[in-house]
Amino acid sequence: MTDTVSFIDDLTAVHVGNRLEAWSGGALLHLGIVEEKLPELGVLWIREVGTGQRKMLDVISYDLRLH
Repeated sequence: MTDTVSFIDDLTAVHVGNRLEAWSGGALLHLGIVEEKLPELGVLWIREVGTGQRKMLDVISYDLRLH
């Protein structure tokens, strides 16, 4: 059986407070809570779990999915 992963390409489905994963090249690079978003630009900001750092992510550079 194969698991299919559904990545987000439309940030209107993402809400402040959602837990989000950012993947690239099949590796999980960032995990955090959405703090702010600009869906019209395809970017959002998360507060990373563990480090507490704020990180800007975009739908072009990362494969994003809700955690």
